[in-house]
Amino acid sequence: MSREIVVVIPARMGGSRLPGKPLIEIDGKPMLLHVWERCVQIFSDKDVFVATEDREILDFCQDRQIQCVLTGKVESAIDRIYLFSKRIDSNVYLNVQGDEPIINPADIKKIAEYAARFPNRVVFGKTPASYEDFMDISKAKVVCDLEGKLLYSSRTGIPVGKDGKFYSAERAIWVYAFPKSSLERYSKAAGLSKLDKIEDNEILRFLEAGEPVYCIDLEGDSWAVDEMKDIEIVEAKIRGRKTKSN
Repeated sequence: MSREIVVVIPARMGGSRLPGKPLIEIDGKPMLLHVWERCVQIFSDKDVFVATEDREILDFCQDRQIQCVLTGKVESAIDRIYLFSKRIDSNVYLNVQGDEPIINPADIKKIAEYAARFPNRVVFGKTPASYEDFMDISKAKVVCDLEGKLLYSSRTGIPVGKDGKFYSAERAIWVYAFPKSSLERYSKAAGLSKLDKIEDNEILRFLEAGEPVYCIDLEGDSWAVDEMKDIEIVEAKIRGRKTKSN
């Protein structure tokens, strides 16, 4: 029997920018565990899975009774979710990246609610970008049309004025939802698209394959861990939140 929606956390140890990052400790806890705990604030743990190519992550999950599916090696996190979809049947797959240790559970819930209303759409989150975000090539920026449909996404700063300067922009929050049929089209476009490889930005393959992608506004108060510098930023944010709650 097919599920309506499942949460998938793709994670791998061999990232080029920060190898082993899913199990790097942040504030005394492995990053992957931070992500999983935030997902199960919204979903039952029976509907939350980790998808990985690494035995080390599989063992980590099994030791903690976290559901985990071992996939083959793939080019992108979305490719991994496609392989996962061949094992676990669902109408919609909600992707929370394994490098988002302080993802806002309210943002996960908002994407899930959108996916319930529009189960045939690919959707992810966006939020206003500061000048620092705009200049940071580890953070993808997005440009959308008036209906919220993605026009383009880039790690470089877009859009710019005719003088080449920053005026206003939005950055991606990588919480996605995918219909199963869209994942299949994404997989078929593997090796044919070019922009996703140039930009190191996997969402672009959908655009090159002619698949519409939608963006919705999220709180966006999370911070993805792409480089070592991001660990210090995330830990500072965690300390700040603990101080506010006391």
